[in-house]
Amino acid sequence: MSSVHQTTTRLGDRADEQQRLGPLAIHWLSGSATPPVSILDRAEFSLGRATEADFRLDASGVSRIHARLHRQGPIYAVHDLGSTNGSFVNGARVEHQGLSENDVLRFGAAVGLVTRLAPGATTVAEAREIAPGILFGPGLARELEQLERVAKSDLPVVVWGETGVGKERLAQAVHALSGLHGAFHGLNCAALPESLAEAELFGHRRGAFTGAEQPGLGHVRAAHGGTLLLDELSDLPLPIQAKLLRVLQEKSVIPLGETRPVPVEVRVVSACQTPLAELVAEKRLRPDLAARLNGLSIEVPPLRRRRVDISVLLGYFLSKYSGGRAPALEAEALEALLLYGWPGNVRELELVSRQMLVLHSHEPVLRLGHLPGELVPKARASNSKAPAPSAPDRREHDERAFARELRQNGGKIAPAAAAANISRQRAYRLLGQRSVAEFLSEFEAEPEPHEPSG
Repeated sequence: MSSVHQTTTRLGDRADEQQRLGPLAIHWLSGSATPPVSILDRAEFSLGRATEADFRLDASGVSRIHARLHRQGPIYAVHDLGSTNGSFVNGARVEHQGLSENDVLRFGAAVGLVTRLAPGATTVAEAREIAPGILFGPGLARELEQLERVAKSDLPVVVWGETGVGKERLAQAVHALSGLHGAFHGLNCAALPESLAEAELFGHRRGAFTGAEQPGLGHVRAAHGGTLLLDELSDLPLPIQAKLLRVLQEKSVIPLGETRPVPVEVRVVSACQTPLAELVAEKRLRPDLAARLNGLSIEVPPLRRRRVDISVLLGYFLSKYSGGRAPALEAEALEALLLYGWPGNVRELELVSRQMLVLHSHEPVLRLGHLPGELVPKARASNSKAPAPSAPDRREHDERAFARELRQNGGKIAPAAAAANISRQRAYRLLGQRSVAEFLSEFEAEPEPHEPSG
């Protein structure tokens, strides 16, 4: 590896990187938007209710020309154009704000999410239902693509990530895509009693130990011809790990109390909360077993890192638990759900969906006040960070900023408007019928700040 640290970016490198990563876009989740996925591929865009807006938002609370998006170096920024109801980024009202991937935008009742499209794509990937009840949002499109490539092979798979992210669902997807005729059999390794772990995992004959009144098939043989999920792999006792390794190598098990091996064919998918290398370093997993299981390792990102999935899964759960009669969702409520951290991930989202339906099933629209208590204070606090300025205050602020920049730019309107962070249209509205000289005469030149004396 070269030790030279390159600090100069060659011309074209940034464009090459954008092409490799795919373009940024706004995926509109609430309110009718044209187009529904707005690709940020030009220097400047206008958005609003007017037909002449580059991104048309046909939603309540949206002004005719509500805001503009413009490129500032490598990033895009949103600039509110004096709208009545304001522009919000991640729950806070803003006048001018840079944007990053995964940011939540709200203009009136239109809610959008800044997302990055796949290279060459012009829209967000579709949600996919691999099998009944096994639904994945576009945030896991890359992971599903990897799983599809290996599903029909016998390569073992490891899925890891925080609790509740959907590791078992991905394991079920592997099985559904594999075409195997055997069963999908999930084993929670944490629930195995250590004294009976060998018998429960590999089976036993009748009378093999006290209380064994009937022979047991065991979890491994229960998955014969299909897929065995080893959930919470790190909780498997170390002595049993050595025996499991032998079973995987020999493709046979010897039930407790028996002497003859029984052939078995299983596809193994392991699930854990940390990568296998960390489990090995912590001496919670044998390195030889880790090497055997680690065919393809996939991290399942937490829900807060794939906000694009929240509205998809929310809609699915609301429809599922309402019998297909899901209520509508207020824009502020959707915004709050997108901004919540979801420590319990998809499992928590499902529970919150059921909770809202049980408590507010009679309501045609789920509103911000209908959300569970731990979500509402965060949303209300973030929305109150920047109180909406009154229209006269906003106009005076823009006029003073525009006048200051006009003096700096020798009366040139376009550069003065850009420097004052207002659109050229608003600059001309501020001027009205006045000339630049008449406009400036109404605003005294602000004194230049001076350095305090030492």
